[in-house]
Amino acid sequence: MRDVIAIALAALACVLGAASTSGAQATSPILIDRHMTVGAGATVMATFGDAVARAGDAVVPHRLFAESGVPRRTANFLFRMVKLIDVDLPQEQLLMVVNHEVFGHGARLRERFDGSISYQIGAPFPFGDGGGSTSFELTREPTTPEWLAISAAGMEVDGVTAGLIAHRAFLDGRMRSRDAIRYFGSELDTVSYVLSTGDFPEEPGHDVSDFLLTYNMAARSAGAPELTASTLRREVVVALANPMLGYALFGIGRYVWNGETDVPVPTLSIGGVRYLPYLRYRLTSFGTEWAVINELGGRIPPVQIEARVGRSLNGSPFGLGIRREGVTTLRQWRIDGGVELWRQPPFEGDSAEPLAEPLRWGTLVRGRAERPMSRAWFGDTPITLIVDLAFKTQGFVAGEPLGSGIVARAGIGIPFRH
Repeated sequence: MRDVIAIALAALACVLGAASTSGAQATSPILIDRHMTVGAGATVMATFGDAVARAGDAVVPHRLFAESGVPRRTANFLFRMVKLIDVDLPQEQLLMVVNHEVFGHGARLRERFDGSISYQIGAPFPFGDGGGSTSFELTREPTTPEWLAISAAGMEVDGVTAGLIAHRAFLDGRMRSRDAIRYFGSELDTVSYVLSTGDFPEEPGHDVSDFLLTYNMAARSAGAPELTASTLRREVVVALANPMLGYALFGIGRYVWNGETDVPVPTLSIGGVRYLPYLRYRLTSFGTEWAVINELGGRIPPVQIEARVGRSLNGSPFGLGIRREGVTTLRQWRIDGGVELWRQPPFEGDSAEPLAEPLRWGTLVRGRAERPMSRAWFGDTPITLIVDLAFKTQGFVAGEPLGSGIVARAGIGIPFRH
């Protein structure tokens, strides 16, 4: 294990110590991998949602009249309210449900099992009741960490998707109103799901209730403290300490009020370095986790630092992740890098209950290469080719496979404009 830590520290030194480049091009990635994992699926849905929103905005106008005079402004306001309720929100709700089921629960099932998977997606409100479900057949009995990961995966992928939208908004310094709707719903998926969970077990298929039942069964077996719904409800509100949620809500309201299609994303400025922190609460394969995410940019290449601490049956897991864009360049390729280091219960342990075993170290080392490929059909900025490679030991990192090995993804980056 000392070798693992040494490799991670050496990679961290490379990521932080490499010479600065001219800055990162803000593209929206679409990446695929072998199982269409949570991380790959999140890129697809975030970018596809952006494309759908832009296509819709090109067809449906933001106002019927010039914004002058009370009658015209009132008519425009009412028109945008109808558009929000009948067009924007249903589209975003449908995208989020597909993301939650197909690239959340479905992704973890594809990653770990060979059985069949099917989905039911309801028509979104006001055209239907909305919601969705994932049905599956398993070829073996899952371990406790696998059950926890499957139960939490829908909320996990929505959190990863929200992180992609927030990072792009931070780089651009602005957030489009439709991105704000998508971000607001995705970021609050875990919060709303937990807050709606009662103190007594819900019907089977309720993600948070199933998570609690699985965790508490393992806790009773190991003689560890159980976890209650009221504890989750009390803890999840920490995720509201997120300025990006406020920006998104303001952007939605401003759009309805006057038709402005984007909102600034203010940040702290420290010596020319832009800085934006926010908190996130997760349900994971080992228990619960709090994360402090720090976005930095401006005078320096974009850097994201994430510190995590959690709860499990045997101790307090923790982790640290650092991702930097523009570590170096090689010909036309821009090279990004990232390192994750954590201490968690083993995902695949030596006993019947891995979560009760002592915490172990783990690491992930990532490199991403991106280069211009061709001119986009909607402007002069080129589409990019992306190759993403990582080595990972077993353990939970949001969006990544749970086991150990090489994680390979590839795809394109679309340079959407404001």
